[in-house]
Amino acid sequence: MKTLLRILFLLAPVLVFGQTQDLQNMSILASKYYQEKEFGKAAELYEKLYSNTKAEGYFTIYLDCLLGIPDYEKAEKEIRKGLRGNSADLYWYVQWGFLKKTIGQPAESVKLYEKAIESISNNPGDIPNLANQFINRREFEFAEKVYIKGRANQSPDSYNYELARVYYYMRNYDLMMKEYLAWIKQKETNLEIVKSNIQSVLSMDNDQEISKQLKTYILKRLQEEPGQISYTRLLIWLFIQDKNFPAAIRQAISLDKRTGNEDGNIFGLANVAASNKNYDEAIKAYEYLMGKGKKAEYHNLAIQQRMQMQFDRFISEGIYDLGRATQLKEEFAKTFSLLGNIPENTPLLTEYAHLLAFYLNQPAEAIQLLNEGLVIKGINAMQLSALKAELSDVYVYSGDLWEAVITYSQVIEANKSTLLGDDVKFKKAKLGYYMGNFQWAKAQLDALRASTSKLIANDAMELALFIGENLETDSTAVPLQIFARADLHLFRNHFPEAILALDSVGKWHPFNSLIDDVNFRKANIFQKQGKYAEAAVLLESILKDNSWEMLADDALIQLAAIYQNKLNRKDEAMALYKKMLTDYPGSVYVVDSRGEYRKLQESGVAKQVIPLERESPKP
Repeated sequence: MKTLLRILFLLAPVLVFGQTQDLQNMSILASKYYQEKEFGKAAELYEKLYSNTKAEGYFTIYLDCLLGIPDYEKAEKEIRKGLRGNSADLYWYVQWGFLKKTIGQPAESVKLYEKAIESISNNPGDIPNLANQFINRREFEFAEKVYIKGRANQSPDSYNYELARVYYYMRNYDLMMKEYLAWIKQKETNLEIVKSNIQSVLSMDNDQEISKQLKTYILKRLQEEPGQISYTRLLIWLFIQDKNFPAAIRQAISLDKRTGNEDGNIFGLANVAASNKNYDEAIKAYEYLMGKGKKAEYHNLAIQQRMQMQFDRFISEGIYDLGRATQLKEEFAKTFSLLGNIPENTPLLTEYAHLLAFYLNQPAEAIQLLNEGLVIKGINAMQLSALKAELSDVYVYSGDLWEAVITYSQVIEANKSTLLGDDVKFKKAKLGYYMGNFQWAKAQLDALRASTSKLIANDAMELALFIGENLETDSTAVPLQIFARADLHLFRNHFPEAILALDSVGKWHPFNSLIDDVNFRKANIFQKQGKYAEAAVLLESILKDNSWEMLADDALIQLAAIYQNKLNRKDEAMALYKKMLTDYPGSVYVVDSRGEYRKLQESGVAKQVIPLERESPKP
């Protein structure tokens, strides 16, 4: 007997494990049947699972299967059986009420739901457990009653968060906000959780009506309780979600005048506004921080970011404007006179040097500026490499190509496994392409396809394919050499020289494979010069004569943007965005095209609304 007991003791874990594994397998199979709506097969398995585990979760799905068959008689029989042994378990009244509602007995359903609520004990756990049962059955009004009863028995501040979630399910956003604001009032750290939850509400807000309702409610509460700073913070956040930066910055500055502690939030808000190209509002925020004086924590950062934003704005506009470039030079000089040459300003130093060389044709001054930056006391290795990378670009601009190769190589050697290293490898490969070393450049570009930066990898792949295709079609490579020279002029922003080289490709080699590329490059130059009508003509020619080429979707998206934003031809822009969706469904521009199409459609500016049905792509 002792030996037998010892064997059973040793085997017990094995038997339990085997039983657990069987239940897991049964649960997986039952779930599969349930998902496939094979309710009869699923019911048999869930009945066994519940019988073995007594888990209410299994019974809930078992009941759903019985209702899906349907077998209402057995469903009620099973509920009564569960209730006999668990009369204090409110779960069973909810399931019974749900059954009555399903079979068309709403009055009986309500009685059972009310009985569940009346039977709540003094155990605090009954409140969330019963409310969750109602929520699982989408009986949100009864979940609300549960929490209201719990609040009456406990304290007026209890269950704010839980009730807010119930009101969210009920789409009663005023009551949802009332509970959320009460919860934030208890502890301001709850604000981040509230923001996250409201984000899911705003994801359904296609017409901005919900956002408007939430802001109206918060403004009303702020009038009643002007001292609640957390309410203002939530309102600012809502304005940011709408990209209403004027209102957000206005509220943030107003709050700072009351508290004096909002510098960090205003600085962050200015950066977000700048990244969304809301430059004028960002300037207001930066200048507000600058106006606080030199001793203010964000004074220098605001000066730096304001200057960086001004440069980014100039570059993003894509227009070669000598007057604006001259004005920027003066602003850079003023910025460095305020902040001095310190390691933290090296990003601005590289931008300043780029402006001097590439937009003001002052490469010697740019090189001197960068060399002075290289000896700034306290500069770190990454800052040093960034300055050298820009110095290499300036050498390319000034025609000192071998010096550029040497400096690029130094940066690569010091940054073998960084994004900066990959970026400079790409620049060095492009320099090889400019110099006509096509096979070497292509080998370097092929290696860069594995870059951790998707942008660098994609650009490298695109240039490698371009070189490969045009070398195959012309063994002499003379047209490609001329085209590469044009690209070098374009890199230097020497537009007349670039156009002259591009025109010579077509003039001396009229039947080569580069004609669509020539037109595309010239269109880009015309856009930089503000000659949008001329650019449009060239892009139209690509779509007409080379619609099957790789550049076609690039030409299409640029042409649509010109029609939409520069030539006021909104109808034609809509037609092109639709063409992108139907003729080039695999393009990387599909998402942007769909968004712009919807924007034009909703604005009502186009004379004719073109249905956005899905068409088969043209052969």
